[in-house]
Amino acid sequence: MQPEPLERLQKEGLRGLKGYRTELRFRKKNPPELLEMELLPYGQLHPDCLPPDRPAPCSKCGRQGWTRPSEPLLDAETLPQVRLAGFLTMIIATERFVEAVRRLGYEQDIAFRELPVRGVRAEERRD
Repeated sequence: MQPEPLERLQKEGLRGLKGYRTELRFRKKNPPELLEMELLPYGQLHPDCLPPDRPAPCSKCGRQGWTRPSEPLLDAETLPQVRLAGFLTMIIATERFVEAVRRLGYEQDIAFRELPVRGVRAEERRD
């Protein structure tokens, strides 16, 4: 991400957005300044949208060996977070974030899709 859009999002009151200089090398003169966004993985999908017979995570790397569900359902108890622990390529945004992105005109760079949310009682949670 370039610094200017990040600054504009932060001025919109969105907290928790952190950008760090990348260590990319460009061959051209005057390369763009890019920031790598820090999006820590905390959120979870609700167990109802996951396969019931899913294998245990990899003991070496922790990767979960099942595919992302076609109809993801968020676990309300793990929100509001921005990245799902089991699916690191799936980034979850709040409605406030989506509105700010649209208001600032960045929507052409991001695809948004509304996801349902469901709570789960502690005794029902599968780890």
